[in-house]
Amino acid sequence: MYIYRKRFFYPIHVERPDPVLAKELLEHYGGRDGELTQAVQYLNHQVNIDNRFLRELLGLIMAEELAHLETLSAMITKLGGEVARLSDHEDIPWSLSYVNQYSEPDKLLKANAALEKRARLLYEKHAAMTQDPGVKRLLTFLARREGVHQRLLYRCYKVLTEGGTSEQYMEIIYEYKMSLQVLE
Repeated sequence: MYIYRKRFFYPIHVERPDPVLAKELLEHYGGRDGELTQAVQYLNHQVNIDNRFLRELLGLIMAEELAHLETLSAMITKLGGEVARLSDHEDIPWSLSYVNQYSEPDKLLKANAALEKRARLLYEKHAAMTQDPGVKRLLTFLARREGVHQRLLYRCYKVLTEGGTSEQYMEIIYEYKMSLQVLE
């Protein structure tokens, strides 16, 4: 008999259930600054922008945010929580109103970088709430990835506002792709 096993973006190791932390982590799943909000916002921005380099970067980051969502859902489940609904830690349903719907490239880059910063800070807060080394390692990893996104989006903003070249955008995309090569 064949058993399908999911492959996750990052190894998920949980020593013991922690339903309290699992509930807090729902903020990353279906909350205002969570992975779903990020993915939908990147999709919306990606299809509404003319700059092909920005479209490519936003598409790459969007795909990673979806992988974060999948990984996070598996960790919440392993911690003893449920992800049956798209809601935050207070059981407030996810809302499209969380998505910033700018179409101007400078505004959307700033909005996305700010969203990444809020997500990074929230991951750092939740990593500090656990003593479980596997959970702490995963949350710290996700915080670092959000930091990478934040930094690259700010660089794109600078290139955009200074009238940068296609080579500068390509360097940022290359740096993003290379950042995926290193898993600590």
